[in-house]
Amino acid sequence: MQPTRPRAAAPAGHPQPDGRTDGRLAEVARGGLLNLVGAAVAGLGTVALTVIIARTFSKAAAGAFFTAMSLFLIVEAVASLGAATGTVYFIARLRALGQHQRIPEVMRTATRPVAVVSVTAAVILFLLAEPVARLLVDGQLGQAGATPVVVTGELRALAIALPFAVMLDVLLGASRGYRVMGPTVMVDRIGRPVLQLAGVGVAAVAGSAALLAPLWALPYVPAACVVWLWFRRIRRQPEPPAAAESKDGPTPLHFWRFTGPRGLAALAQITIQRIDIVLVAIFRGPAEAAIYTAATRFLVAGQFTNVAIMMAAQPRFTEMFAQGDRPAANRVYQATTAWLILLTWPLYLLAVVFGPEVLTVFGHSYREGASVMVILGLTMLLQTACGQVDMVLVTAGRSSWSLANGLLAVVVNVGLDVLLIPRYGITGAAIGWSAAIVVANLVPLVQLATTVRLHPFGRGTYIAAVLSAFSFGVLPVAARDLIGSGAVPSLAAIACGCAVMAVGLFHFRADLHLAAMPGAAQLAGAARRRKQAQALP
Repeated sequence: MQPTRPRAAAPAGHPQPDGRTDGRLAEVARGGLLNLVGAAVAGLGTVALTVIIARTFSKAAAGAFFTAMSLFLIVEAVASLGAATGTVYFIARLRALGQHQRIPEVMRTATRPVAVVSVTAAVILFLLAEPVARLLVDGQLGQAGATPVVVTGELRALAIALPFAVMLDVLLGASRGYRVMGPTVMVDRIGRPVLQLAGVGVAAVAGSAALLAPLWALPYVPAACVVWLWFRRIRRQPEPPAAAESKDGPTPLHFWRFTGPRGLAALAQITIQRIDIVLVAIFRGPAEAAIYTAATRFLVAGQFTNVAIMMAAQPRFTEMFAQGDRPAANRVYQATTAWLILLTWPLYLLAVVFGPEVLTVFGHSYREGASVMVILGLTMLLQTACGQVDMVLVTAGRSSWSLANGLLAVVVNVGLDVLLIPRYGITGAAIGWSAAIVVANLVPLVQLATTVRLHPFGRGTYIAAVLSAFSFGVLPVAARDLIGSGAVPSLAAIACGCAVMAVGLFHFRADLHLAAMPGAAQLAGAARRRKQAQALP
């Protein structure tokens, strides 16, 4: 029998997906759609939580809480050691290679060091809460809700929840390695944010800024317990017969050699997302930190969509690279990038066009953050056009490159923040974050194109970009310039944009791979049956 020759890669501009790629895209779409439901809830919860806090408490009190929360998320990334990414990668790889009997060893390797480090970090944060609180609220000592005593209590409550948050992250990564998205969506994207929103609502009704952090942190405890029980159930599911034992399986050294750089890269990513708030609070006070947080919440909510698709696609990319199927990986990369543009560009474009009006949701004094929305909204267009470039780079085996890119972006971000925030305030912080985003996306994009020969720019990507830009950029701006900036012209322009987008999606459904979406085949079949029925005499 002649060996099967590898399938040649399709031209980059006109991908010709085969049946295997269609199946992989459909599976990514199913997981991505489930994650998108969770992302929608988490994104709306983030915005609602920010609105409640901004409208209930003073800007100083709100900024103090947002700063403490950002510091907590940075410390969580440190304590996680990147183990969530490692569990996704190695569990998915072992299952693809038929070596699922090695998965318990991977879990022991991941969880034991993380448990020790997270508890140690929690103790350190608890003990250093008072001096850290004084640093964060310096100059705001007389404002209710922003005193060192209140912020110290917030930091200590967050410290107690830290080990639970870290273990939750690792267990969710392990479940995604099995390609099971339920725990991530139901617990981490829906259950936990809803409970946190309810807790913040209780603190708002009570009028107590001291309750914000404890009630926001508390849901991490039941969430970690539920996911642990869910993962045990996943582990008990039957697996296909194991392949022959291989000496090339992952050892603890292999695991941490891959995961260590990834842990630092994850820390770099969360630092880029959150360090601005902390630095604004230190240099300009918690009140400006509150305005900056409000101005970035809609943009951060859009990032949940990116994370949703990434979580569904990461195990598939790992399997495709493990099997050496780079042409399929490139087609999936381009298709998911087109989906990401379609899902996020409308939000970012509308935030740029209607920034001041959007910020009045938090209160009229928050309109000062309009320039932040414009700068970061335009930058996010570039970020999403690159797709999940860092995740693809990591699953291609270049985790050390991802680390270097992330550290470079952190240096750019922090350096520009320290230089610009004292003089330009939140606008300087936005410039620093924008520059870091550009570095974190363009550098790995060049690395993928030159070494692995992968890129996100296919026909579907260009169509998605043009369609989104015209529907939610050109039309709203034209309506505002020709008719006016009132509510009626704005809503009419957005409605026209939605109509144009719907027509475009239908016309270009093949180029955008919309047939891979769950339910698309059933809808197409029903449409054909209706046409056939109408054609009958």
